[in-house]
Amino acid sequence: MYNKPFFVTYVNTASFSLYLLGPLFRHWLKRSDRAWPWSSQHSEASSKSVSDSSSGEPNARTTSYGSVSQTGSLDSNQTLPTTSHSLVGTTAPYVTDDNEDATLEQGSIQSEDEPPLSHREIAELSFAFCILWFAANWATNASLAYTTVASSTILASMSGFFTLAIGAILKTESFSTLKFLAVCASVMGVALVSESDRGESGPPSAFSHPGMHMDPPKAPIAPLFGDFLALMSAMFYGCYTVLLKVRIQNESRVNMSLFFGFVGLFNLVLLWPMFGVLHWTGVEPFELPSDTKVIWMIGVNAIVGTFVSDYLWLLSMLMTSPLVVTLGLSLTIPLALLGDVVGYGRILGLGYWIGAGLVLAGFFGVNGVALSERDEAERQEEVAIRSAASCTTAAVAASALVSEERLYNENGHSLGRGRTRSRSTSERAPLLSSSTQ
Repeated sequence: MYNKPFFVTYVNTASFSLYLLGPLFRHWLKRSDRAWPWSSQHSEASSKSVSDSSSGEPNARTTSYGSVSQTGSLDSNQTLPTTSHSLVGTTAPYVTDDNEDATLEQGSIQSEDEPPLSHREIAELSFAFCILWFAANWATNASLAYTTVASSTILASMSGFFTLAIGAILKTESFSTLKFLAVCASVMGVALVSESDRGESGPPSAFSHPGMHMDPPKAPIAPLFGDFLALMSAMFYGCYTVLLKVRIQNESRVNMSLFFGFVGLFNLVLLWPMFGVLHWTGVEPFELPSDTKVIWMIGVNAIVGTFVSDYLWLLSMLMTSPLVVTLGLSLTIPLALLGDVVGYGRILGLGYWIGAGLVLAGFFGVNGVALSERDEAERQEEVAIRSAASCTTAAVAASALVSEERLYNENGHSLGRGRTRSRSTSERAPLLSSSTQ
């Protein structure tokens, strides 16, 4: 049996560095285009076409604050050049050839509230994520060498409690009784499924599959230490999940390829000296796998179980919430046993089905709470917008009344002065006539 948790975790995390191939290829392609002779001619032709189009119709290269018809004609005389698009008082920088690479490497949809993360910020976040992610996965793999699979699985599912607690402290999750009950149901379901897997034996075909040799389970050598590692793994998972949600907020602010690529690069550069430390201390003597099946299992696990699945995990976490994704990962446990039913004809007992039902109930329960919270937030936002609009209307009406009253007072004083002047002239007229006589 190949029991090298650090080596397996190192290979899995190192697979993230493959994500750097895309940005590096685009960067190389951009540089090579600039170095080729025809690129300068292409740039001159492009600039000439731009100047020609700008000297023609004004709406071909300008943006207006006024309304725009379907044909692109402008209804307002106030126009802006396309090099600066004004949105609520903010101006976007002009994208030149020098910073085009940096712009393309950001998210395709930029957030209106927060700017996209810079390359330095992505690298710093990748460094923190690399350490926590490696610690969590190494603790999970190492716990299997000291305790039972059932105990490790049950304690690792406690990550839902850590995610809920840390998220409530950092304001990424709102704590509620329904969420707490959903997490409890998910953990209880995982416990029932794990105990069902440990207590029930499958048919002979499940263990005598052609070409498959399975060692009989061994008694745990240090169950308390193994349980501690599994619990630490759950805590590390909750930390880095909430950390990513706090720092990134939504999927439009980060380039996934750069993020995971930096994670794999930091793993390759910073963690390889640990092989020597673990080898010299005897904790994990360095040894490459000799069995071809083990090599294939490690490779498939690195590509499918880490390279692809963690990308989808991060994307779904940013689109939903850390707690929803955490409870969703618990669905893999009953689904794995269900694969035994389909593939090997294993018969599962009542405990499995009750546990699977609890896991599903916890997952759909926390999704229902999240959807209701989102609807409530949208309703409050709509009420706030309407309130602000009504306040603006009231302010405009009050200003109009004040202006009208001021105009009325000014007209009234002018009319009064005119009447007084006419009255004095009429009174002076007889006196002038008498004096003349």
